[in-house]
Amino acid sequence: MTRPNPDLKPLERASVVSLADGPDNVSSTDPNLISARSTPPASPLLGPSSGTPTTPTRWKRKSSRQNIAKEEEEDDLNEEPSYWTLPRRDQIFFLIICRFTEPLAYASISPYIYYMIRDFGYTDPSKISALVTLVTTSFSLGQALTAVWWGRFADRYGRKPALLLGLIGTAISVMVFGTSTSIFWAMLGRCMSGLLNGNIGVMRTMVAEFVGNKKQYQTRAFAILPITMNVGTVVGPMIGGLLADPANNYPWLFGDSEFLKKYPYILPNLFPIPFIIAGLICTFLFIEETLDSPGALLPKSQDYGLKLGLRLKAWTRRSSVQTESHGYEVVPNETLESEDEVSLSDLEEDEEFDESIAESSSSPESTSNQSINKNRPENTTEGEAPKEEPVDRSLKAILTRPVKVTLVAYIILMLHAPSFMQLLPLFLSTPRMDDGDHHTNPFIFNGGLGLKTSEIGVVISILGGVGVAIQLLIYPRLANYLGNAKLHKTALLLFPPCYFLIPYLSFVPASPEYLSMLCTVPLAALVILGRTFAVPPMTVLITNASPSRKVLGTVHGVTHSVTSIARCVGPFVLGNLYSLGVKVNMISLAWWTMAAIVVVENFVAANLEEWGQDEPLGA
Repeated sequence: MTRPNPDLKPLERASVVSLADGPDNVSSTDPNLISARSTPPASPLLGPSSGTPTTPTRWKRKSSRQNIAKEEEEDDLNEEPSYWTLPRRDQIFFLIICRFTEPLAYASISPYIYYMIRDFGYTDPSKISALVTLVTTSFSLGQALTAVWWGRFADRYGRKPALLLGLIGTAISVMVFGTSTSIFWAMLGRCMSGLLNGNIGVMRTMVAEFVGNKKQYQTRAFAILPITMNVGTVVGPMIGGLLADPANNYPWLFGDSEFLKKYPYILPNLFPIPFIIAGLICTFLFIEETLDSPGALLPKSQDYGLKLGLRLKAWTRRSSVQTESHGYEVVPNETLESEDEVSLSDLEEDEEFDESIAESSSSPESTSNQSINKNRPENTTEGEAPKEEPVDRSLKAILTRPVKVTLVAYIILMLHAPSFMQLLPLFLSTPRMDDGDHHTNPFIFNGGLGLKTSEIGVVISILGGVGVAIQLLIYPRLANYLGNAKLHKTALLLFPPCYFLIPYLSFVPASPEYLSMLCTVPLAALVILGRTFAVPPMTVLITNASPSRKVLGTVHGVTHSVTSIARCVGPFVLGNLYSLGVKVNMISLAWWTMAAIVVVENFVAANLEEWGQDEPLGA
């Protein structure tokens, strides 16, 4: 125990003793010290003495927020997980808006891409199919080239700047694609879509950070983004099918437009622009930076867009309350202004709190410097925050065995799952063959279904709706019951029989017209069921396999990069096999190759486990 200075008055001596050794060490037999403990001295930090200690407002706020957070955490443990109880629901909602813009822009091409390439001057169906493959895989190629870079950018400079840049890149790329008049510009526009946007990996990282160690919410939280994608695949193809080539499809409305005759596919690409602008506004005003690093470009305390968003929300709340006049008492302006002030000050609260502690601890008059210095890390100086230790983001450091196993299984899945969404519209667009040309041999036959763009859009939209319903109603319950690894393995069993049977849809009679669609939707819906149970679990597994939260952005960037390569290679190879099959009168060639890929995938997926199920993700 530190010996008090005998020259100090009792009140001052009590202050020194309590600072050096803590209030519990003050002798209870000294009446002066007892009085000093009950009546603290006035100080610039604490304010005047009034018989009870005075705590600064921001300290009270910090303590209150910590208590609330602790109570919420205890409630989460006792509450059954649901979409309505997800952590940080407001932030996830704004991510949904941003995510929705991308499938809306990219999925809209599926009904008309075959006819777009045909309008470039190509007539051979096999040639058109090959060029469709080149255009669609250009997107995945662009993603593969920059996904790791976007992940590292997000880990170094922040998630929010990456989201903003990605949305701007999407707007630029859809305009380039929509005004394409040759195969070169179409490929360039699609490639730019992948190069300039790494948002899916960034969003997955942010969802993981919002959920934290509350793993009971992971299944539903990570299903949100695929659900949003499926909603986009419902709306996107429908819009693409309805708005493509409006001068010919709606001559009574657009027949006199020379602009739409020159750029017949610009309208489906203009449609997502307002949604992209909405995503930019929501990101700038409301999304919070989740990267806790000095290198973040938009930390909460310096994010003026976020501060403006808080003021807008407070103003909206004030206006809605003050206009209420149906028997309710209007809340005074002072109360609303106080709430607004607290919300804005909370952004800088932690920083001010730490600075005040640092200033008081480094004061020359303080006699507690020695005890504080004992607990300070060696790499810091007095009054400074601990320096952030360098993080090893090299591939060698992050590619642990769980990450490797999950990545390999994910790569094989991405070889065939996206290829289905490319080959199905191609198969539906491919002209039918005469009955006598392909009924002679049950294994070597040719021909598609020859559907119109509007009919293809309806089929794709129905499948997207099926995917949304499954992810909302069935997937979370099955994932919680079986576990993500087991659910993924079970889902793989659905693919081979479906891939084997799809080519036989060409045997369905062309008349009546609805019969082809009626037979296509149930079989394709089984594939969507398998995709819904196979793809979302991989995001949860790769997140839990990550060796540290500090490299989570890099892990998702690497994952997005290698799976983008698979999404490029798979559709490219299988698309060319489809073109070859059309040439050699074997339309089933690509489909049966996909079935064989899934058989191989089953052996790899057998090594998947529920990584990190009983332990929190590393710091």
